[in-house]
Amino acid sequence: MNAEAESLLIPTTYSRIIARVLALQEKNLSRLLWGTNLPTSVLLPGDETHINVRQQMRIVENAQDIMGSSEFGLEFGRQLHPSSHGPLGYLVLSSPDLKTALESFAEYLPMRIPFSKMTVTKDAKWLYCSLELIIEPTDTVRQILQECFAFIMQGVIEAVLGSPLNEGLIKLQHARPQSAEKYQDYLHSPVLFGQGANVYQIPIRLSNTPNAAGDSDSYALAQIQCQELLNKIPMKKVSATDQVRCLLLANPLGLLGEVEIASSMFVSKRTLARRLKREGTSIRAINEKLRSELATRHLRDKALSIESIALILGYNDAAAFRKAFRRWYAKTPSQYRQELDHIG
Repeated sequence: MNAEAESLLIPTTYSRIIARVLALQEKNLSRLLWGTNLPTSVLLPGDETHINVRQQMRIVENAQDIMGSSEFGLEFGRQLHPSSHGPLGYLVLSSPDLKTALESFAEYLPMRIPFSKMTVTKDAKWLYCSLELIIEPTDTVRQILQECFAFIMQGVIEAVLGSPLNEGLIKLQHARPQSAEKYQDYLHSPVLFGQGANVYQIPIRLSNTPNAAGDSDSYALAQIQCQELLNKIPMKKVSATDQVRCLLLANPLGLLGEVEIASSMFVSKRTLARRLKREGTSIRAINEKLRSELATRHLRDKALSIESIALILGYNDAAAFRKAFRRWYAKTPSQYRQELDHIG
């Protein structure tokens, strides 16, 4: 595992779920934490400790050894309901539709599970949710993490749809395991092994399926809670691009300029520009990308007027927002909404 695993932090929520899956008693909790130098108190309810990813991966390895079964990843994964992810889960459960839920989940997932990166793309037939691991775990742990990804996606998707999804397609990188036949007892869509990437595919026609439990007020509150989580992530643990994005999300858009952003990161404007250039971006590009993403998300909420969205995104007037939106998507916000109506 690479050195970055020492600096990435993850809540102990997932370790507590593991302990429950193994049905461990308090006197046996130390077995799960062997080799981590962590006290057993981190597994008790109410503990808010964050552990590093190296410790988390050791806990996963220990759990596999304790269970002594190749089905540990499946047993653990099916316990990962949206509510397991704190405010991120609430954001999903209150999202207006499936695509928004998946995009919101992808945006904030690294703040909850920092060794992962999820992207959402589409073509004429499928909506693709892809997982990339930014650590180098053992083969055993990699398989477990990939199994968990499939369950996490299944939980998010089916929570919005309100029913099982049987017509999706799950592609996993690890080779076909001995327990392959068991997957159909846990996962509702077909699974392919030995693939080039970890991808959960959903039929594109389902992407705008309304969330029956969606609530705009709850969604807005969950967004605020997720943004508060961003502030709790030590800035030195992530890239300069992520730091800028965190700062922009944690403040009203348009409030922070380049000087204020650099100052908040304890560097000069010139130093920040150099770091972002090495990462192939700039403050302006990050800000534009964030605004364009949030614009399409807010336009799905019919309760928000174009003028209100412009204000939320930090524009002085709706005309400036319309001009920017046309630059991003070659159409006006109103045209985008009309297309949504036709798709729906």
